[in-house]
Amino acid sequence: MLKPGDWVRVKSATEIFATLDSNGRHKGLGIVPEMTKFCGKQLRVFKNVSQICIETTGEIRKIKTPTVLLEGGICDGSFHGGCDRSLFIFWREAWLEKVPAPSPTQLGGNT
Repeated sequence: MLKPGDWVRVKSATEIFATLDSNGRHKGLGIVPEMTKFCGKQLRVFKNVSQICIETTGEIRKIKTPTVLLEGGICDGSFHGGCDRSLFIFWREAWLEKVPAPSPTQLGGNT
């Protein structure tokens, strides 16, 4: 199970699509087109998602399948008419591969 601070590589769109069922979901969670811009990129896990509030009903729903939020993994609305909500994208761990932390040079830092 991934934890905050872990580094991951987002799998390719082909790898992600291979995990989806006939309804375009992985254990109930669908994908949004904006996710594809993160494919192949390395991001750090921001936090694990264990429960969410369904906005339309106020219901608190437990998340049973390992799911995380990624630092910078925000929906930019580019495929949804320029929506400005800037929501975190939910990522199933099956769509991610844990990788070693990049060096400061890879992150653009000075050594």
